[in-house]
Amino acid sequence: MILLLLISSLVVSSISLPFVRGMLLEGKIKKENFKGDLIPVGMGMTLIPVLIIHFVVLTYFYPHQMGVLLIYFGGIMTMAFVGMVDDLMGNRDTLGFKGHIGSLLKGKLTTGGFKAVMGGMIALLISFLISSNVLQLIANFLVIGLMTNLLNLMDLRPGRAIKSFGVIALVFLFVGLTRESIEILAIVAGYSIAYFPQDLKSRAMMGDVGSNTLGITLGIAVALSFTTTYKVIILIGLIAVHIVAEKYSITKIIGGNRVLSYLDELGRN
Repeated sequence: MILLLLISSLVVSSISLPFVRGMLLEGKIKKENFKGDLIPVGMGMTLIPVLIIHFVVLTYFYPHQMGVLLIYFGGIMTMAFVGMVDDLMGNRDTLGFKGHIGSLLKGKLTTGGFKAVMGGMIALLISFLISSNVLQLIANFLVIGLMTNLLNLMDLRPGRAIKSFGVIALVFLFVGLTRESIEILAIVAGYSIAYFPQDLKSRAMMGDVGSNTLGITLGIAVALSFTTTYKVIILIGLIAVHIVAEKYSITKIIGGNRVLSYLDELGRN
């Protein structure tokens, strides 16, 4: 079933992507990439109908998974919505988590601040639904929120966010995920494989609507699958990355490491 979900998602995504791209071009939904080229942004919205179709299939064949599927569905759709808002209305005058929260405390709501607030709210709701004690609630809340933002931080160069998603998903798969989480990751992976060439070759950007959905999928997978010990280990890593990202450029750090730079550039040229 998992392989079928991956292949089906790949096929449906491949069919849907040209239509979404055409819609974005027709609506002049474009942004400058890191090279200054204007390209379509928001290709990540393709994942929304792909997920809906496959969620219907999963709930039909596995009605007992309804609760878990609804948790994934609510989290992914919420972050897709706020990502779309940022893609359509956002600017880069205010950068970084501290910058957005600082603006909010001064009475100015940025799209990044809106994303942070909504992301925190949905992470808290999901954590409340799946946690059995306060420690789990805190760990789940932080892991979901920070994992969502991690993929957003990675989405600064072509292909980087999808590569990061793939590596992290494989590590989590090796550690041990629930069947439901593997099914959702298979669907998201199918979309990612179909869209990857466009992103890698700078023909389009998936935008926050894409990176947010990839990130929260991983975050929910951690919250539902792993023990508190594993969650704390992952959380320490996430906090460390976010502290570094607030002070230094992730792109410069990657560029300064031979292995990371090679993997980051792989397939781009």
